[in-house]
Parts: sequence; structure tokens; C-alpha cells
Amino acid sequence: MKKKILAVEDDATALGALRQILSEAGYEVLTARSGEEALASMEAERPDLVLLDVAMPGLSGYDVCRRIRSNPGTKDLPVIFLSARAEENARAEGQAAGSDLYLGKPVLASRLLTMVELFL
Repeated sequence: MKKKILAVEDDATALGALRQILSEAGYEVLTARSGEEALASMEAERPDLVLLDVAMPGLSGYDVCRRIRSNPGTKDLPVIFLSARAEENARAEGQAAGSDLYLGKPVLASRLLTMVELFL
């Protein structure tokens, strides 16, 4: 059975690229364009891993990650942040929110897939 990855990204182009990279690697890809949509998607269909943008309208990726960690049903779900915010304090905030990894954008497809495999 294919592993499911939820890609959460408000930029349609970036989301399309993520979908293509992950699909071609053999994953089932669920997508969400906002934090609220991501949380609803997780309730409907539990992913095996979440790729999460930080800066989104409404709920930030940090907020979404904190909610994932506070829910007993999703608290152990691997969460990888993908963000253009690569400064140290953004990484520290991601770690404080409960992420497993924080990758700065742009990220090479090969590195992304290596990290996804590591957490699956």
C-alpha cells in the first residue's frame, strides 16, 4: 500500500511541484492550501507524514503543527516544515512547535525524498 503524504502549501506552483515529486516517487499525495484545510484533511484521511509550509494565511504552519502534536490521534505523525524562512529563530520556532525536521526552500527533490524516506 502506498504511503500517504499530506503536502500543505498555499502557493499553487510549489504545491504542484511537491505533488509531482512525491507522486513520481510512488507516494499517494494529499494536498491542502491552508492550515484549516490541512487539519480537516487529516480528520478525513490520515496521512503517514505531513510536509508543512510555515507562512500561510489563517493558521500558520507552527499553529498546525502544535494542533497535530496536541491531538492524541496525530501526536506521533512525522511533520517536516518546508519554508523560505531559513533563519535560525524560524527553525527554533519550528522545533518548539513540535516539528521533526525544518528544511529551507528551495529544497532539492533528492534531499526532500531522502528526508521523507527517513521519517517513514
